[in-house]
Amino acid sequence: NTEKQDEAPPVTLQSRQAANPIVSMAKKLGLRTLAWISVYMLGYFDFSVAWMITPLLLSVMRDQWKKDKRNKLTAARESALSNEQAMIEARMNVEDLPSWVFFPDKERAEWVNSILKQLWPYVNDYVRHTLFNTVEPAVESALKAYKLTPFKFERERVFLGQVPPRITGIKVYDTNTSRKEIIMDLDIVFASDLEIVFKVKGIPARVSDFGLRGMARVVLKPLISQIPLVGGIQVYFLKAPEIDYTLGGVAGTLEIPGLNKI
Repeated sequence: NTEKQDEAPPVTLQSRQAANPIVSMAKKLGLRTLAWISVYMLGYFDFSVAWMITPLLLSVMRDQWKKDKRNKLTAARESALSNEQAMIEARMNVEDLPSWVFFPDKERAEWVNSILKQLWPYVNDYVRHTLFNTVEPAVESALKAYKLTPFKFERERVFLGQVPPRITGIKVYDTNTSRKEIIMDLDIVFASDLEIVFKVKGIPARVSDFGLRGMARVVLKPLISQIPLVGGIQVYFLKAPEIDYTLGGVAGTLEIPGLNKI
């Protein structure tokens, strides 16, 4: 008799806490104080009430937009770290379910996701090495013409996070293709908890919580009779993927709905 193996429950991620709670509290207190002083000054100088309502509405819209964005990203991370059966049984949002649930021509790719999960720490080390030794000198050289140097990555705050990309469905074309090529379509979801902090002229900026969703086509051609059997690889998205991220530091001024898409 064979016993059914127990499936791991869906992963639930905890919200990321602020690195320094004292700084966070001081920042909130300063913003509240500034808001109250602004309201007082508007009344003191007898300005129109519209000058108070407009910033209030924009602030509420921004907070709601960031909350929805954070909830969506957290749900995508949970689905990325959960096995597919547990994810379906938990009845997650439709957009978080793997594509093979809806399209019979798509196949599961759990074995690929398992490999990505094991390789991810080494990918992180490779990307860090590339950023520090190749990207940083190139960016600093390009910024010299604009007198925006020095440019430096924060060594202790550059990492790709613990959540690897996830392939939710794969389709291999076996008809209407050349015998000397292999064509695959991959549904990719990347809900990363990465953080990249850098400084420009000593002013800090941060990019975090990067998200990507799209369909990538992988073409292996030409097929050859010698190792490694493939002469080249092409990878591209069939249409522009959905990309999202969070800005911090001096770049946080762009964290406004619509403006952050520029």
